[in-house]
Amino acid sequence: MRREPRWHVVTVNPARDELTPDSPLPEPLAGLGDAVDVQIRRAAGDRGIELAVRLRDGAQSPVTAGARRLAGRDPNQAIRAALREVKQLLETGEVLHPDSPPTTQTTVVNKPLQMATRQGRREGRL
Repeated sequence: MRREPRWHVVTVNPARDELTPDSPLPEPLAGLGDAVDVQIRRAAGDRGIELAVRLRDGAQSPVTAGARRLAGRDPNQAIRAALREVKQLLETGEVLHPDSPPTTQTTVVNKPLQMATRQGRREGRL
């Protein structure tokens, strides 16, 4: 049984109307190419713009998706990261990254935070 690919949606509040359905996609999304479907629409209550992105190739099996995710090659990770970067670019004009290299030495106490930050960059979350 094939499931429809999941839509990943983010609401963006750009400083000006620089993103319309007719405008070219910002670079992080344009870099995904023809592998994704993109929808751009006004958010409810005129509170910005909604960007919706999903894979075009159809759904992956849960086993394949899990293996790809663990290997860091899941296309959904790239979608989430691109949406996060587009949101930051449109709202602030730059992509914000955690300090790199870390400002502290690795210890037993801060190791989980460093691992979460590294994983968050790949996942497009944190």
